[in-house]
Amino acid sequence: NLPKHITEERFRGHFSGRGEVTDAKLMYTERGQFRRFGFVGYRSEDDALAAQQYFNNSFIDTSKVS
Repeated sequence: NLPKHITEERFRGHFSGRGEVTDAKLMYTERGQFRRFGFVGYRSEDDALAAQQYFNNSFIDTSKVS
């Protein structure tokens, strides 16, 4: 889960701490309601695996990342 009011810029910045982020996307319903999750792409598989290990079960504000 992600915080309700996170921006795509903050989302990308948070996850760029563990590798080069190539894309980041927050997910919304057809009506524009934030679904409280998103996707992050990294330059390499090694960066992605390192980020997954580092960020799994961490927090953004009070929302747990898993």
